[in-house]
Amino acid sequence: MEDKEGGPTNHSDTHPKDDRVNRQLVLTQEEQVILKKVLKKIDIKIFPIMYLLYLAGAMDRINLGTALINGMRPALNLKPVDEGNLNSLFFITYVSMEPLANIFLKKLRPSIWFPFTCIAWSITCMCIAAAKNATQAVVLRVLLGAFEAGFTPGLIMYMGYWYTREELGPRMSIMFSALPAAGIVNLLYGAIVLIKIGNLQPYQAIFIFGGLITLIVGIISIFVIEDYPETAKFLTSAERDVVVKRLVSSQGSAQKAVITLKTIISTTLDWKVWAFCIIGAAKNNVLIIVGFVGPTIIKSLGFSSATSTFLTSGPAILGTISSLVCAFLISKYPYWIRILIIDLVSIVCLAIVGFAKDKYLRLVFLFTLGISMYSVIPIAMSWMSVNSGSTQKRAIQSAFYVMVGSLTGVLTPYLFTPNLAPKYTSGYAVAFGLYGCSTLLTIALRIYLDRVNKNRDKNCKDVSHLSTEEQRDLHDFHPSFRYIL
Repeated sequence: MEDKEGGPTNHSDTHPKDDRVNRQLVLTQEEQVILKKVLKKIDIKIFPIMYLLYLAGAMDRINLGTALINGMRPALNLKPVDEGNLNSLFFITYVSMEPLANIFLKKLRPSIWFPFTCIAWSITCMCIAAAKNATQAVVLRVLLGAFEAGFTPGLIMYMGYWYTREELGPRMSIMFSALPAAGIVNLLYGAIVLIKIGNLQPYQAIFIFGGLITLIVGIISIFVIEDYPETAKFLTSAERDVVVKRLVSSQGSAQKAVITLKTIISTTLDWKVWAFCIIGAAKNNVLIIVGFVGPTIIKSLGFSSATSTFLTSGPAILGTISSLVCAFLISKYPYWIRILIIDLVSIVCLAIVGFAKDKYLRLVFLFTLGISMYSVIPIAMSWMSVNSGSTQKRAIQSAFYVMVGSLTGVLTPYLFTPNLAPKYTSGYAVAFGLYGCSTLLTIALRIYLDRVNKNRDKNCKDVSHLSTEEQRDLHDFHPSFRYIL
């Protein structure tokens, strides 16, 4: 394996050193053949189970909205504030546990952490069906938030264990198509509510059905998930060598990465981290509007509960298709351009959903909103991930990213309770405000990152006197690191 950019090497340095840190490697012809084969192996072995886990988690998060319009309100005598608590308090534990999630992932290993969280939240989801009042349901939703908190930031980090940052973008788009795909389950929920299952009320069947599917996936994951490329049994020795060398050159070994207090502090003080977080929060806020309270919005337009349940799958179906299409057709365009254009579409759609008078027009643009909203989420998340600079920083930054985005879930449910229907003025105002901030920060990041790249091209700095570990600790501030726009 040859170094495309041959840097100076200090052989007298006592520190172990790899001068290929943040440098593009050129593979030999033999290694290129191996890499092509091994990427297919990783895609087949790693990708499907993580997709199913993410699909299951999203499904168990958003099924509350469908349950509310299918008998949960009268059964538990829920008041508007109770509905707000059910949605909002879930995010209290979901947010508070996320900063610790990736630390647990490193301590316990992916093959232990992911199955544990999945099985725990599946059981909790099924238990919600047994709740007798609002208090019991809220307590179980709080527990559900705590168990689910560890998955999404862990997923972002785990994908970086196996793929270079150049390979992550399209795969993340495919991975996060599971988010709208979870909404398609509403078609099954719609069928369930029309079928009498023993003494179960329709909303109880929804929680049990969703939790049972997740439990099965969680049990399967125990036997399928691999920890690191260095220890992967499905790779040959030659395949591991190629994969590990590429990953080390790109971002460092995930197995050897250690999250230190210094990394936590430097990540926390980096303004770019919080800019990415706010950009993600704008998308997550609209996701909550469509996914969590979308059924309530649709029902407020005058449709029956059964019809509303089926209609809520519309944005999800279109969103799944658009996520997959965007993963292949527009991936060649810079991240910031994709984000700005798709956000503009979302803003127009949301304005029509919020303020149009004709209910069918509002419904059509709610469906269209699913196309833009779901397709931009993996794009924004990937932009953050590929510019982290190291495995360690990505672990912390991804946790912050999901945490800040989830904070919108604390406020938004209270702004879309039935007593505020059908205008939801405050809820839409917050959504447009977040979109405005996201637009300004996207432009600011584009200008800043481009300027830094050009400055590093013109003013090369020699850090060969630093050990490989010390160079890794520079993260995206390493002079050889170039941001992806």
